[in-house]
Amino acid sequence: MQTQKAILVKTKRKIFALHSGNHPSIFESRGIDFREIKEYTFGDEIRKINWKVTAREQSPYVNRFNEERALNVLVVFLVSGSIYFGTQKLKQESMAEVLSALSFATLHQSDYLSTLFFSDKEEFFHAPTKNMGSLERLLDVALTLNPLSKTVDYTALNTYVMNRIKRKSLMFVIGDFYGDVDLSALMARNEVYAIMVRDHFEESPKLQGEHTLIDPNTMHQSSFSLSGSQLKAYAKKMEEQDARTIAHFKKHKIKHTKLYTDEEPYEKLFELFRG
Repeated sequence: MQTQKAILVKTKRKIFALHSGNHPSIFESRGIDFREIKEYTFGDEIRKINWKVTAREQSPYVNRFNEERALNVLVVFLVSGSIYFGTQKLKQESMAEVLSALSFATLHQSDYLSTLFFSDKEEFFHAPTKNMGSLERLLDVALTLNPLSKTVDYTALNTYVMNRIKRKSLMFVIGDFYGDVDLSALMARNEVYAIMVRDHFEESPKLQGEHTLIDPNTMHQSSFSLSGSQLKAYAKKMEEQDARTIAHFKKHKIKHTKLYTDEEPYEKLFELFRG
């Protein structure tokens, strides 16, 4: 597994590279009171460039605001035994990379970052901060927590967030999203994004014959004789599970993306926010 320092170095390098490639910000929306658009002059902040107007006019223009207010960003890291799996790398490690990218981008633009690690209860909570130094602590938690024997309770998550987070927030939920996914209550006063992290093997396993399998959520061990028809039935159930989850996201206007463990998260996150 990568170290927190390695992930942090890669995060900074990738995000700054994407910024230099004409990406205005990792987040499209900011807590702002918009006033007007004006032609760019030396000294204006590049992150305020209005890229649509710039492209149309073939000359740089920037947004001007009466007031800028810091966003409240909440990153939720879903803790379950199933994230302790991966063929390229653990889903837990990929989730840590997503956490790093979102957290660094938030703190870099001086917004407030809150972070919640949640299973069927709070595993760890970091109160709102603008301190970039907190990122190392968050990565340490993400990489070293033991998710085995844990499951996500979405009802408990909804209740916890509604009671704990009082301010309207830009919320990012990172997990593999198995089970009966329900984030509907979070939409009442938040803008919610879901980042689904998976491994190709778990969606289309290449196994046949006798195998002993362990359920990482319960640590229950069972022996199976797997055939091609059983694996096809399993893959179909996985597709049905994901179809229900994505239908839920669409119904409640939750923007979402899927990231596999053999992919890097940075470009996918930018695509998600641009969409």
